[in-house]
Amino acid sequence: MYLSSVVSDLGKRGIEHIHAYCVDNCLVKVADPVFLGFSASKKVDIATKVVRKRNAKESVGLILQKNGKPDVVEYSEIDQSTAEARDPKNSELLRFRAANIVNHYYSYSFLESIPQWAHKLPHHVARKKIPYVSIETGETVKPEKPNGIKLEQFVFDCFPLLRMDKFACMEVKREDEFSPLKNASGTGEDDPDTSKRDILSQGRRWLEAAGAIVVSEGPDSGVEISPLISYGGENLRHLKSKEIIAPAVIEK
Repeated sequence: MYLSSVVSDLGKRGIEHIHAYCVDNCLVKVADPVFLGFSASKKVDIATKVVRKRNAKESVGLILQKNGKPDVVEYSEIDQSTAEARDPKNSELLRFRAANIVNHYYSYSFLESIPQWAHKLPHHVARKKIPYVSIETGETVKPEKPNGIKLEQFVFDCFPLLRMDKFACMEVKREDEFSPLKNASGTGEDDPDTSKRDILSQGRRWLEAAGAIVVSEGPDSGVEISPLISYGGENLRHLKSKEIIAPAVIEK
């Protein structure tokens, strides 16, 4: 962003608030005015959205305070007992439950500081299944177990550079804002099928909230609402009391 002059271009155009998201998420609210307004009102340099961790085994990083600083701990970097620990005030909740969905706000002034800290970002070890060519046969081998190490850098490793009063966290409902695409179809979790289901379920909720009557042809039927019609469930009053046969697409 800095070397390509994106940051200086933002400055020339007077842009003060930036929204960024880094996960394939069909429910993301791009440039969410509520999130941007929340972040701007707090006068923070970075803010992040979180959802409650689905369960102790979910493969998500966690937003937490570490050594008096905001931080993210990856799921691969905590042990099982820590992941399963319960909130001492409410045993029904995980102690560490604020899942990082990589949905962030940055102030322009923070982006200006990139040259001061970019070279300090740590590397994380990621064990990967890396295809390779067999010297003996000349054929491509796709390993079933990790056979290599990839060094990764994460954008949120800049969080600990801040004081706590320059960082904010906003919890949102998973069903409204987070349906990641991580796995192959048929996995049953965070795959194309669940993404489609969550889009259709959201549209159905929006229509019913607007007073429409949704009649389903099947148990998994829902409605897709074009973002040209509604950003977050608004502009659907004209469908009040109307019957809609699902599955359906609303685009006019």
